[in-house]
Amino acid sequence: MHPFDEMKAWTRFDAADEERLRALWPFVEPELFPLTDTFYERILEQPGAASVLRDEAQVERLKGTLRRWAEELVRGPWDQAYYDRRERIGRVHVDVGLQSRYMFTAMNVFRQGLSRIAVRNLPPEAAELTLDSLGRICDMDLAMMTGTYVTTREARQMTTLQDLIVSHLPVTVLLLDAHGVVTAATRPGTRLFGDVPVLGRRWQVALPPALIASAELDAQMRHALATDREITLTRVDVAIDGEARNFQISIVPLDHPHARVLLHLEELTEAIRAESRLRKSESLAQLGALSAAVAHELRNPLAGISGAIQVLSRSMPTEDRRKPIMEKVEQQVRRLDTLVTELLDFARPTEARIAFVALDEVAAQVVELVRRDHPGVHLSATGTGSAMADPNLVLQVVLNLVLNAVQALEGTGEVRVIVEPGRVLVNDSGPGIPLENVEKIFEPFFTTRTRGTGLGLAICRKGATAMGGRLTLGAGPLSGAAFALELQARNA
Repeated sequence: MHPFDEMKAWTRFDAADEERLRALWPFVEPELFPLTDTFYERILEQPGAASVLRDEAQVERLKGTLRRWAEELVRGPWDQAYYDRRERIGRVHVDVGLQSRYMFTAMNVFRQGLSRIAVRNLPPEAAELTLDSLGRICDMDLAMMTGTYVTTREARQMTTLQDLIVSHLPVTVLLLDAHGVVTAATRPGTRLFGDVPVLGRRWQVALPPALIASAELDAQMRHALATDREITLTRVDVAIDGEARNFQISIVPLDHPHARVLLHLEELTEAIRAESRLRKSESLAQLGALSAAVAHELRNPLAGISGAIQVLSRSMPTEDRRKPIMEKVEQQVRRLDTLVTELLDFARPTEARIAFVALDEVAAQVVELVRRDHPGVHLSATGTGSAMADPNLVLQVVLNLVLNAVQALEGTGEVRVIVEPGRVLVNDSGPGIPLENVEKIFEPFFTTRTRGTGLGLAICRKGATAMGGRLTLGAGPLSGAAFALELQARNA
């Protein structure tokens, strides 16, 4: 049974109702213009309903549409085409953004106008029956219009929600037609496509050339289409704009009028970096444990050797030729003891006690400490600022950075300690860090000096991390290396 026939059966709308409505038409027709004028006057009084109307010309066009609707309501025929037109009205109301409540109130206004015409022009008994017929057809009209209104609005809302979900997926999906043109796409992230529009363009234009070359996508695409089988490239490593990035790419052949291929790209860069950091953290933990074990094994023998050397050296006459040799041995023992101390510092867990730290005071203290032993280096501390950090760790890190800078100058040059809120920059006028060493300088035991453990910067970064900050290689006003200690700025 057609839905309209079912509605007629429910409301008992029959041939007698149709006859009564047709009989009412001669009285409705002469009053149709004032009736529609009154209807739109009422609409324009309501800001919510009136907001969907653009101008007076549109209102006049809508009045004509309303008169045709009213004529169909009263004259019929009440067939399937009638039902389809009512459903279309419901969809149009969704398109223009009219709220459903206005459909109910508007129907009530028009129904009252038709009822008054029936009461004025028909005998009481005929008017009463005609009012019943008007009630039935108006209720069915309202049911047809609001029914499609609700289903259409829900479908639109679901489509909007789906589009919202798809557009914010952390992956990129392109649908390509038989000619390789992008027919649909998730909203591409600027990290992959930049500001290049992708719809309507060939996929080779949409994707970065380096990614296409690294994945051999042209050949992979042809193979997938020739075999009609999905191809997945589990990991594609590529440099885009100088940055190393990683992707997983799937090519899925489709059989659809508007889509021949689905191209799925998922960026793995952050996940792979996180995995690398985890592995590095585990390696550092193992290295720390080994360093601690080695340091403990060395410390006691070194202490014994140092004590014995001192006793022997002091017991020798000043002119004894062996005395300078013993002093050199003692110097080497002290150097080894320094190495043991650094190994223990590297292996020891760093616990930060967070407090207010005046960074400018720390900078001034470090400059004064280092200046005494390096008169040929011009040291300065400028700027003001504070942070929430561990005072001892901040002092240790800044001191180590300044000492490294002074050593890089080999006796002459300039070192500036520049303080800002939550930040200390140590910059020198030395040769800087060679490009090939930039990624290695914070690794334990990496050093370019003939003497040194290569643990200084690793220990500094460890201290910065313990305070919730970070230590990075940046840039400064001087030509040499610039290390930035960034900490949590103190709240005002």
